Amino acid sequence: MVNWFGRIVMLILIAVVVGVPFAMRPKGDDALQQSAEKLIIRSPHNEQLRKEFTAGFNRYRKAQGKPAVFIDWRSSGGTSDLRKQTIAEFEAEAQRALAAGEPLGGVGIDIFFGGGDYEHGQLAKPRSAESSDGKQLEYTISTPVDITDEQLIAIYPQADIAGAKLYSPDKRWLGTALSSFGIVYNNDVIESRKLPTPKTWTDLADPVFRNEIALADPGHSGSITQTYNGILKRLGWEKGWRVLRASFANARYFTASSSKVPVDVSSGEAAAGMCIDFYGRHQAEREGGNRDGYVDPPRMTTINADPISILHGAPNQALANEFVLWTLSKAGQRLLQRQVGAENGPVKFELRRVPIRRDLFTPDEMQHWTDRIDPFVDLAQPFPPGMADFYSTVATISHAMAIDIHDDLVAAWKAIHALEDGEKKAALLEQFHKMPPDLILHWPEEVKDDWRAALEDPSHAQHDLAKSTLKDFVSRVKQNWKNGDHRDLDRLRWTAFFRANYRDVAEKAAD
Repeated sequence: MVNWFGRIVMLILIAVVVGVPFAMRPKGDDALQQSAEKLIIRSPHNEQLRKEFTAGFNRYRKAQGKPAVFIDWRSSGGTSDLRKQTIAEFEAEAQRALAAGEPLGGVGIDIFFGGGDYEHGQLAKPRSAESSDGKQLEYTISTPVDITDEQLIAIYPQADIAGAKLYSPDKRWLGTALSSFGIVYNNDVIESRKLPTPKTWTDLADPVFRNEIALADPGHSGSITQTYNGILKRLGWEKGWRVLRASFANARYFTASSSKVPVDVSSGEAAAGMCIDFYGRHQAEREGGNRDGYVDPPRMTTINADPISILHGAPNQALANEFVLWTLSKAGQRLLQRQVGAENGPVKFELRRVPIRRDLFTPDEMQHWTDRIDPFVDLAQPFPPGMADFYSTVATISHAMAIDIHDDLVAAWKAIHALEDGEKKAALLEQFHKMPPDLILHWPEEVKDDWRAALEDPSHAQHDLAKSTLKDFVSRVKQNWKNGDHRDLDRLRWTAFFRANYRDVAEKAAD
């Protein structure tokens, strides 16, 4: 009897634990979920944006005399993780379609919302699949949005910001917001530990910040990949990696979630960290006072569109298209930056995002904004016209250089800065920053000492040489990466190089 009584009590407790979330769920959710109208959106966006956009879209639908829509948000990781998952699902679907002799179907997702233009560009690029018997299937993962050229011009009177596209010409992705990338910091920690207030990327490479920096893993986070990519494009390949490597050596950790960085900085787990702008501003505002700060490094940040794409075979394509157009309407765009309580603003959460519609950057509109910033004027700084894009190399090299062997990296960095012999310290610091032979950028003699001037000036006699040198170098680095195994082999080979080098540096410092 005692055993049966204990089992009954245990079953009751399990029922309570499982049932409470359902009991506490808003009653309207169940009825709405049974609605015939449903959207499934894969997105890295936070809960605040998901709630405000769900409510805002349904307010719009109600005003149009249409039924409410249940939006099923699928948020299972960072943008890079979600992009890889989506590509893998479509690759499997392509193989199924080939085997069955059927057209390519969908994967049960209507929309991919959020991230950067790189991820959405990957979803938009042509792909091919081949079956074991030689049959081939050509496809793209995203499908063009049904939007007129007149609508595009009204939303995007200019097609780019500082050279970065705001939408794809084939309409397979459309930017919905603007993002920049900067530094979040904790003033209390900085003051108590007598650290300098960071203002730009090179500040985070200062050894005084050892074990004080919070960073995200570019293998999971698209926003931090874009941050690291921007540093490389602003500072150049060699100096950029020196700054990144020193910042990596100062890092406490590399989190899979970029949203964790500002939270940990605010709680005092780290003095500073790199993050996307709205995470940093939101955390600074959330805590109030002057404890947390955020800065976009002047003339050193990157401006990037935060796009939306409709996926091939979307279960409800017409509704997906309606949602996309609504996000780009003035009503949808106002939710991004308006204050809570302002007319046509968010109900509960200030999202701290920057609208992409140029016609909202007016005094009348901006008086209702939480952050009165205009990246078209204040932040946008073009990259040199010949600068290559390093985005696709960032995660692999970051892992080999630092993330996979962080203990060795930190030990070498610590040993160097414990030295009192200036000459020995300088020599070992140069060795610390060594790169594997195939990651060394060799400039031709004609531009070796003046590559930046040549790159920045299209009329420079050596501009084309500098531009082609960069382009060819990036192509060589990733020449075999269409095969994922080759990328992994490069990563392992580079990891072995960096580990051996760091250990040698630490041993020499100890001698």
